[in-house]
This record gives sequence, C-alpha cells and structure tokens, in this order.
Amino acid sequence: MEQVRDKLGITYSVKTESSLEAFNNIIESYLGNLDDVMPKLDALLEVDSTMPMALVLKGYLMKLAGDPKFTRPIKHFLSQLSENNIQNEREALHIAALQAWTDNHNDKALDILETLLVSDQKDMLALRMAHYMHFYAGTAEKMRDSVNRAIQVWGEDDPFYAYLLGMYSFGLEESGNYEEAEKLGKKAILLNPKDVWASHAVTHVFQMQKRSDEGIAWLEELIPQWRNTNNFVYHLHWHKALFYLGKKDYETALSLYDQHLISPLTDDFYLDICNATSLLWRLEMLGIDVGDRWQALASYAENRICDDELVFSSLHYLMVPARLKNTALLKNAMDHYQSWSMEETNQGAICKLVGLPLAESIIQFGAGDYTKAKQNLNLIQDNIFKIGGSHAQRHLFDDFKNYAEAQSR
Repeated sequence: MEQVRDKLGITYSVKTESSLEAFNNIIESYLGNLDDVMPKLDALLEVDSTMPMALVLKGYLMKLAGDPKFTRPIKHFLSQLSENNIQNEREALHIAALQAWTDNHNDKALDILETLLVSDQKDMLALRMAHYMHFYAGTAEKMRDSVNRAIQVWGEDDPFYAYLLGMYSFGLEESGNYEEAEKLGKKAILLNPKDVWASHAVTHVFQMQKRSDEGIAWLEELIPQWRNTNNFVYHLHWHKALFYLGKKDYETALSLYDQHLISPLTDDFYLDICNATSLLWRLEMLGIDVGDRWQALASYAENRICDDELVFSSLHYLMVPARLKNTALLKNAMDHYQSWSMEETNQGAICKLVGLPLAESIIQFGAGDYTKAKQNLNLIQDNIFKIGGSHAQRHLFDDFKNYAEAQSR
C-alpha cells in the first residue's frame, strides 16, 4: 500500500491515489447528510478492500446508527483491520477508537480521538466522531472546545472548512453563546447552503431564544435545498413542529408529525422514534388529543426496547409502552435497565446514575402517578444532561417535571 497525503496534509494508506480521492468524496457526502454515503463506500471497498480508513469509516457509520445489531459486522471489520499491517500511526489510533467504541467504552474512544487530534487537527473524520461523542456525553463545552482548537489551524480555503464552521456553531449554541453561534452558523450556510448541521445549529439558537417565526422562516427557506439527504432531515421537521408549538398552533404541529415523522420510522433509525415520541408527549401535555398515534409506534418500540447503545434513545423507546401502559413490555424493559446499570461500560454507568431512575419516572408519568414521577425527577435533575442529546431535546424532561408538579398539586 502507498502512503498518500491529501489536501489537508493527512496521510492515508491506500492501494492507489484514486482511493483517497474517492474516500474524501465520501466524507463530503457524509458531512452533507447525503443518502449516497454507504453505496459510495461499498464501491470503494470493492476496489480497495484493505484501505484502513475505509474500513474504519464503515465501522463508524454503523456505530452512528445506534443499533446493537451492527456490533457483529463492526467486529468483522476490526478483525480485517487487525490482519492488515499496513497502516500509519493516525490510522492505528482510529482503529483503537473504533474498538473502544464497539466495546461500549465511549469515554475511552473519545480520549483516543482527542489524542489523535493533538497532532492531526485537520482530520475531519476524527473531529466529527469526537463531536458526536461529546454530544451524547452531554459535554457541551468540550464539544465546543474540541472544534475551537481545530478551527485555529484551518484556513477558509481548506476542504470541509464550512462544515467545521457549522460544527463550531453548534458547540457554541449548546454552550449558551447564542449570538456567536448564530453568526457563525449563518456564515457556514452562506459558504454552503446544503450544510444541514449548520442550519441545525442556527435552528437551535432560534429554539432556545423562542424565536419561533424566525425559526419557521429559516427552515422553510432551507429545506427545499436538502435533496437526497438521509433521515436527519426529519429532525429539522421536528424542530419546525416545536416552533409551531411555541406559537400555540398545535394543529400545524400535529400535521407536520403526520406528514414528516411517521414514514421514516420504517427505516428503524433511533432518531426518528425520538422525534415522534417526544413530539407526541409534548402535544398531550398541552392538552391535545393525538388519537391512536401512540399505538402506531408500538411495534417500533417493542423491537428496540432492550437496546443498550445509548441511554438517550432507549428512554425514548420506553416512552411508547409507558404511554400505552403495556405492563409486560415495561417489566422486560426495567429488567433490562437493571442489568444494563450493572455493566462496566460508559452507558452502563450512565444508566445506573440517571437512566434507571429516569426510566422509572417515565413509567410513573405514563401511569399518572405524578407525585412519584416528580420526586424521582427532582432527585436526578442535575444529572439528566449526562444522557446526552441537546438542550432542546432534554427540555422534554423539564416539561415532564413541570407537568407532574402541576398535576400533583
């Protein structure tokens, strides 16, 4: 294999230089949330089956799906990588990070990536994976700082620079610097209007500042430009529905649910169920009759109720049987949470600290036992951020607490 350096100065082990060109084209698609990432990656591996970073990327993408069914194929890629002795030090660190992540030692994987970024600040894949892991660790300031360190050494003419700017915007927003987040997010969109993540960062600014009309206008201008995107685009429709909740236009919010949040559920991607369950429960707490929409979610939740990838997403699956009062499924789920909380993994520790009591609160809330739900939520209030997700997503648990307090008076 050859050692070839790309335009950012990052060295790759490849069969031919064309493999590196194809790989960076795939990274561009990944950063743009396009739906052609996996077909392009499979095509690359057809012609360069031992390219370390192509194999690592496939493993990363499967971990990003948040589905335990991918653990076995990821381990297969790792075995291929261990048999492939042609790799440089940076690639070896990526392999170690993927191994740690596959073993559910997320903190270790993140530490490895941040170590890698000390010497390779222009490794966009490492930056993006660290960004994701900080997000689901609830460490907003570290997510911001991770990108800030890198952005000091990037130039505006560097490939992927606009995407990096959008990532920084999101880190600033989650850290509470809304003015700078909006400024940089809009700059990123000017450079690249198709950057869904940058638009998402600005959307969050509008959400946190309750600027619903601006948020709706922002999304209505950008959404038509997002063609051939992956399921993340539906999360932006979820945000749009939240803006309508802010305007007390509940009919439009429910219409957006029906138009954009139901059909993607068949893809079995965790964020889609998170969008659906959290919006339905918000609507019901506002006194809106959602009809039989909970029942339509039952099969999706039943299949994933015992996932152990992310506490954040598993809690959203739990909301469905809690709302439907499916006692048998709830028992299975709580048995799973009990065993999960005993595991010596990153998410196992989070489950023990906050996931298990939060699961109990969700079940109590669904059963109408608002006094117990409120008591449990009060006990863990300061640690809920550790399940990860955004402030806007975790506001659902604030709404639970406020609603429970009102109902238990």
